[in-house]
Amino acid sequence: MEKLVSVFDMKKFRKNQLEAITATLSGRDVLVLMPTGGGKSLCYQLPAICQTGKTRGVTVVLSPLLALMRDQEQSLLSKGIDVVNLSSDQSDEANSDAWKKVSSRKKPSIMYVTPEKLESSGRLRNALANLYEEGELARFVVDEAHVISSWGKSFRTAYASLGSLRRSYPDVPIMALTATANQKTRLDIMGKLGIRECEVLLQSFNRPNLHYSVRPKSRDVVHDIATYIKSRHARETGIIYCLSRNKCEEVAMELKEKYGLRARHYHAALDKADRQRVQKAWQDGEFEIIVATIAFGMGIDKRDAVRFVIHQTMSRSLDCYAQETGRAGRDGLPSDCVLFYSGQDVALIQQQIRNEDSLPREVAQLQIHELWQMADFCQNDVDCRRQELMAFFDQVFDPKDCHSSCDNCVQVKELKRENFTQQAQEVVRLLQLMLEQEKRVTQTLCIAVYRGSKIADVTKRGFDQLPLFGAGKALPANLIHRLFSHLYFKGVFIQEAVTIATWTNYYMQVSMRASSLSQS
Repeated sequence: MEKLVSVFDMKKFRKNQLEAITATLSGRDVLVLMPTGGGKSLCYQLPAICQTGKTRGVTVVLSPLLALMRDQEQSLLSKGIDVVNLSSDQSDEANSDAWKKVSSRKKPSIMYVTPEKLESSGRLRNALANLYEEGELARFVVDEAHVISSWGKSFRTAYASLGSLRRSYPDVPIMALTATANQKTRLDIMGKLGIRECEVLLQSFNRPNLHYSVRPKSRDVVHDIATYIKSRHARETGIIYCLSRNKCEEVAMELKEKYGLRARHYHAALDKADRQRVQKAWQDGEFEIIVATIAFGMGIDKRDAVRFVIHQTMSRSLDCYAQETGRAGRDGLPSDCVLFYSGQDVALIQQQIRNEDSLPREVAQLQIHELWQMADFCQNDVDCRRQELMAFFDQVFDPKDCHSSCDNCVQVKELKRENFTQQAQEVVRLLQLMLEQEKRVTQTLCIAVYRGSKIADVTKRGFDQLPLFGAGKALPANLIHRLFSHLYFKGVFIQEAVTIATWTNYYMQVSMRASSLSQS
């Protein structure tokens, strides 16, 4: 408690912080799940400087992001805590000084490294082995541990090798930290790290101060974004997430030059010095809006809290969406999360997933499944979005407690429950009939036939003569799109990408599951 007050200027612990600290000081493994802004870093920073309980020595923190490591290093140094950062992002002089501290008699309290550094550096592994033999290795901390289960499969493969920590240092406790993880991800984390018997500390993922909304993405989405910011968050701090590096640059430039907003871009293609300058300028308030790819912002502290997070392109999954929106309102004050949705973005992201040659087929299918979950969330204009998010994380949430903090609860609709099994069977059978006549059928074409459209693409192929032509003409268009999205999510439909020259089209296929559905 003395250190909590004197070093961290806090008077009391937040939920589960003390329990996590007690567990790791007792030498136990622990998995900590706290929403963004819940104070995860204190769970290992305070034990690292207390040097009490069953653990002594250096706390080794494995973090996926150089910007996050650098930010936390500077924050700890300002508090008088001895910390080293062994990353490739530093100068030779800084790295030399860090190695001297690691090998000196007085060891640093905390050592930050990336999983890639641990995997590739024999010098680091030798240093850890020496610390272990000397009894100077207090604990390993795996930050953003959900990467083991999700991103690590395609982006950060070094996370997959972190299971070696338990094998190489069996007596050293491991702490895993994340802001988002459903039951499947939690089991994945514990299994890969070898901490199946760990203490698991959970709390609600609900962020009551965040307002969620999904809007249709127009051709001039940047105009819509600028209009929204000027009307709701003028001169306030925010993050805009884009899918690609080029799009980040385009959006930031247009916001700045056409709409007079103080915006700059940030992505991995910038050189190290530029990334550091942009991040520091944003944190210091030199400009309000940072337009970035999804990696930016994890755990970054900001003098003025982020008041809005805007998705110019939808997230790849609900897990990613929760992570990204979680960077808003870390001070607990009301903040907005706005997503601009387009079905074309679903196809674009799916193409990216399929084009990742190094991605195993089963992982690609899993990511496409998660993408359709995200699409279903976006297209659902009825159910409470907060309830949908909590359900994804295996938590029950009563929509009455939303208090109109999502667009669907603000725009109250008269709800009616209907059984759509018959319509689902019709759609599946219709697609099967269409595929008997043509090998390639797009979703747009299938929907047109189901709605009874007489457009040329339908009539010239004779699809207007099929027995189920127009079977869904009485249904609203948005309900038909939700039905199709739901069938993708359930694995009844799959999409096949076909590229001719530089143009890629997506064609519908039926799965084995579809045959049983259409005949049941």
